[in-house]
Amino acid sequence: MSMSANNSVLLRAIALAALAVGTAGVAFGDDTPPTDNPPHGGRHNNDPAWAACKKQADDQKLQPGDARHEFMKTCMKSARSSATPPATS
Repeated sequence: MSMSANNSVLLRAIALAALAVGTAGVAFGDDTPPTDNPPHGGRHNNDPAWAACKKQADDQKLQPGDARHEFMKTCMKSARSSATPPATS
């Protein structure tokens, strides 16, 4: 084999080794199982007042649109006003 062929074979071997090492991290990545109750996405995540208003809107079978939007707005206003302020020490 010529010097050029030897260099080409060596270069290919190094490239394959680098590829194998690079993909090993992907293959053995974080394998944590999903939680039982993953949080829902969106900005109202974990807001019990919003969830209660949404349930009321769903129970009334309000379709997406202006009526539902107005209902949610007034429901959230009343939920905020009825919430007790945190106690200060």
